[in-house]
Amino acid sequence: MSGPLRIACFGDSLTEGYGLAPDEALPAVLERDLLDLGIEARCLNFGVSGDTAEDGLNRLRMVLDADPDGVVLAFGANDCFLDEPVDEVAARLSSLIEAFRKRDLPVLLVGVNAGLNPDEAYRARFEAVFPDLAERYDLPLFPDILAPYQGDPSMTLLDGLHPNETGVEAMARALLPQVEALARGIRP
Repeated sequence: MSGPLRIACFGDSLTEGYGLAPDEALPAVLERDLLDLGIEARCLNFGVSGDTAEDGLNRLRMVLDADPDGVVLAFGANDCFLDEPVDEVAARLSSLIEAFRKRDLPVLLVGVNAGLNPDEAYRARFEAVFPDLAERYDLPLFPDILAPYQGDPSMTLLDGLHPNETGVEAMARALLPQVEALARGIRP
């Protein structure tokens, strides 16, 4: 296998880099951070603002056609915001994971907290989806993509929800050990 690794960063606005320049988006920052560790990788940005796990299923072919070596799978924030039925979200994420499994692609599953949802019972059920899937498929799990910046206004855009450049850097720093492990597992 020659040339840089190809890691598909597949998710929503948190992956896409909503409100930021392309080189400030999470995949670009992860790519630079991996290079600093001596890992030559292309982190492909398959983030689309507003996307849910269902939208991810609709875009799956595009990701598979890019022929990645591994996947950082990060859906859920919009599903929770839109009150999508938890069982359906789990089933859609499961379908995505199984599609990558069929291609023998390693997956890093990225979870998200449901703090913005006012229904406590929904939040509990929703947040359990990610560890449940990680256990079921024996996947590494980054538990909460929002945790590195949420609640710190100096790290968000004016909407208070999306990370600014500093917030994305915090997300990338937090994700990096697991993305590095994903990369080194593909090509030691």
